[in-house]
Amino acid sequence: MLKAYSRAVARINSLRADEEGATATEYALIIGVASIAIVGALALIAPAVTNFVNTDIVSRL
Repeated sequence: MLKAYSRAVARINSLRADEEGATATEYALIIGVASIAIVGALALIAPAVTNFVNTDIVSRL
């Protein structure tokens, strides 16, 4: 019985020490937040870029 308990405790401790999945989750969250920030920034500057292209570049063609 003590052997089974020792194996169970060892297995639980090994699962607690395994952080490989946590690292992947952290990277996924960082990529998600960065993507949202990039899309937001592009949405904010899109009207200015469109106006610049239409007034300065297209008129000179």
